[in-house]
Order: sequence, then C-alpha cells, then structure tokens
Amino acid sequence: MSSPHAGPFAVFAEEAHEDSADLLFLPEATASDWAVVFSHAEVLRVAAGLALVQAGEEDRALYLITEGSVGVRLPRDESAFKVIDAPSVVGELAFFDGRPRSATLDAVTDVEVVRLDQEGFARLTEAAPELAHAMLRDLARILALRLRMASEVIANLRSA
Repeated sequence: MSSPHAGPFAVFAEEAHEDSADLLFLPEATASDWAVVFSHAEVLRVAAGLALVQAGEEDRALYLITEGSVGVRLPRDESAFKVIDAPSVVGELAFFDGRPRSATLDAVTDVEVVRLDQEGFARLTEAAPELAHAMLRDLARILALRLRMASEVIANLRSA
C-alpha cells in the first residue's frame, strides 16, 4: 500500500487540547517508518454521517485518522461531545485491553483512516520489531499522560 500520509498523529484526550505537542504519536517517525506501518494496515474511507466504530463493538484495531473529523458520542447520547480532527490516533484503549468500545465515532466529514488490527500489528512486529516496540512505548506514554490529565480533572472537581 502506498500512502501520501506521514505522521505524526495526535492521540485524542478529552482533558487535553488536541494540538498539544505531548499528544503527538511517534513524532520522530520518518516517512519510511509510516510507510512500513501503513503496509501492514488497511485504508478505510467513511462517508460523513456514518460511524467509524460503534460503542459496544469488540474491535481491537488502532485507527490513524489521516483525513477529516470524527465526533465522539457516548452510548446513550445522540450528539457528539467532542470532535477529533486529523491527524489523530483513536482506539488505543481497546487495542491494549481488548474490551468493547466505550464510545461511537461518527464521521463529521468524509474521513480516511488507516486501520491497524492485531494481526497487522503482529506482522509489523515480525517485519520491523524496533518500530513496533517504539509504537507500544509511545502509546503507553500517551495513555499515562491521559491518566495524569484525568487525575488532575478529578482532583480539580473534588476541590471545587
């Protein structure tokens, strides 16, 4: 698969600004690194108004949003509480823990994503173990950052 897209990708965190440099995923990855990642993934296009992922579904894929915007909607809500613009990474929690999706991601605009499922990641790990390891380390860093931000939000709410 050839792709004109190159990183970095920001990981969405509702407690953070989406343009936070701390949330960039693999900011030092080269165009060649991204080409390797994308060669083990599939490109999907989702039309505006359709869901990219549904809350409750069991899907462990990681999604790199390369074009467009998605709205994040909780299971019982009819409208999005947050919009995530490309370039961003979504789906990292289910990628790690294998639990059902906690939110629905609806395409606000036409969206292009690169979907890396568990099988694709296993192939990537075999082909480029250092790159796969760097991805895991960086996703763990971002998840830790998100947990720290969530802890701060909770602490602020308790002191208010």
